[in-house]
Amino acid sequence: MRRTAWVLDRTEATGERGMVAAKHELAAEVGAQVLEAGGNAVDAAVATAFTVGVVEPFMNGIGGGGLMLVYLADRRQTIALDFAMVAPRAARPDMYELLDATSPSMFGWRAVRDDANIHGPLSIAVPGTVAGLALAVERYGTMPLRELMQPAIRYARQGFPVSWHTSFEIAQDLELLNRYPSTRAIFTRDGLPWPVLTGLEQTLLVQGDLARSLEAIAERGPDVFYRGELGRALVEGLRGLGSILSEDDLHSYEVRVAEPLWGRYRGYRVAAAPAPSGGPTLLECLHLMECFDLRASGHNTVETLHYLIEAFRQAFVDRFAYLADPAFADVPIAALIDPEYAREQAARIGEQARPAVEPGDPERLGVRQRYARSMPSYGAGSTTHLSVVDRWGNAVSLTQTLLSAWGSRVVAPGTGILMNNGMMWFDPEPGRANSIAPGKRPLANMSPALVLEGERVYLSLGAMGGRKIINALAQVISNVIDHGMGIQAAITAPRIDCSVQPALVSSRIDPAVVEGLRARGHRLQVVVEDVGNVPFASPVGILVEADGTLRGGANPYYPAMAIGV
Repeated sequence: MRRTAWVLDRTEATGERGMVAAKHELAAEVGAQVLEAGGNAVDAAVATAFTVGVVEPFMNGIGGGGLMLVYLADRRQTIALDFAMVAPRAARPDMYELLDATSPSMFGWRAVRDDANIHGPLSIAVPGTVAGLALAVERYGTMPLRELMQPAIRYARQGFPVSWHTSFEIAQDLELLNRYPSTRAIFTRDGLPWPVLTGLEQTLLVQGDLARSLEAIAERGPDVFYRGELGRALVEGLRGLGSILSEDDLHSYEVRVAEPLWGRYRGYRVAAAPAPSGGPTLLECLHLMECFDLRASGHNTVETLHYLIEAFRQAFVDRFAYLADPAFADVPIAALIDPEYAREQAARIGEQARPAVEPGDPERLGVRQRYARSMPSYGAGSTTHLSVVDRWGNAVSLTQTLLSAWGSRVVAPGTGILMNNGMMWFDPEPGRANSIAPGKRPLANMSPALVLEGERVYLSLGAMGGRKIINALAQVISNVIDHGMGIQAAITAPRIDCSVQPALVSSRIDPAVVEGLRARGHRLQVVVEDVGNVPFASPVGILVEADGTLRGGANPYYPAMAIGV
């Protein structure tokens, strides 16, 4: 039998004076306009980030957190800003009542009574987005924060057209959105998804309270959120619903500014976000992949995919065993991203799938304190990513999130701010590396990355999609470097994912290759990609050619956009 196939792709965007790639067209347009007005990559990224928090509210916003990598061409310096969510001071390792079942969340944690760590007021962690974006533009931008926030304020106050995708996201989570009156009032029309009117005047999603909150931040700076009246209103509204978030939590929030983690791949330098992020695992994946001649074995062949599956399985087993916030746990990051460690593990990979993959030896890794192993991931998450490169060679790779789609599903009453469910990132069982502790950052999946060729940025990329982000970015990087693809082709190409078991394989991969992998002992699930069903992470990225030409790409199965200027 021969069937029709749904084939989606995008053209590659090009630019000479700058490029923005983001998960929403309106946000990408805002960033491109900032570049055209003379702003640098950080200015454009911050304006894009605030805007995408308004027009893609189910994925991110000022009630969440994020990670940002900044490359400053004149200094030849790369900086990592960690403004991820943090556990409130009142949080405790045993704060949730555990059940004898597995959580329905994207993680394999023990289930919690009433899913209190997944949605609702007790799932809310301390947000960091406002602090992170404000600090980035203060230190590395050239334009006033107030000016950069105006497009976001305008879209919140005047509204933006409800797309099929926004309506679809509302419909998917309608039951929980309706559970919280402050959320229902904004994101539904009398408890139903906002309609999408094709060919007629479109429905506008207006967020008046959020516009006022954003305007307060624009006029008075981030202190109004963390130490002022907006923060007080946020806390009062949430505590009235049962949240443990306090004003002290907001007062004490700090952005971590540090060197990124560095790795190498085929002679290129790769900058990744520090732990507790997906960065260490991404670098371990790349170092394992580098042990095999993937160019010679070919793109998406049985041999290449076999090596990728085994490499990814090893990296994720190590992730689940050892990674957490290094300020609170003994985390062997340097050992895990050491190329010599990758060579040792790669030597254990043969021609057949291993029946079981064990984490690296703790003594070899220098682990002093042992923890019970966390369970693996079971699915994708909801995040947004944007990449920017400007005319001067500065670059930003920024991922921000509420964690789940719609986060906690709780809008802080009177503020319009949809809050994160960052507590879901913690393992709710005490005694594990990623268990809950006051002031601790959970193990996050965000993996913004920059790939450098010499002293210039070659790639800026990232993705949405929970733990599937890591495998996706490793494959996009390999597609470009090993297989000579352009950025759009590298993003569009069918992928695998090994953050879950059995491993996921795109139905676009040759069925004969799938059977060849099964013959080697791999457990696989073939999944279909189409609009509304995206079983893999959704990347966007920018490639900078040697002559300075910028090329942008975006996942074709998601309403993302790259715009060059």
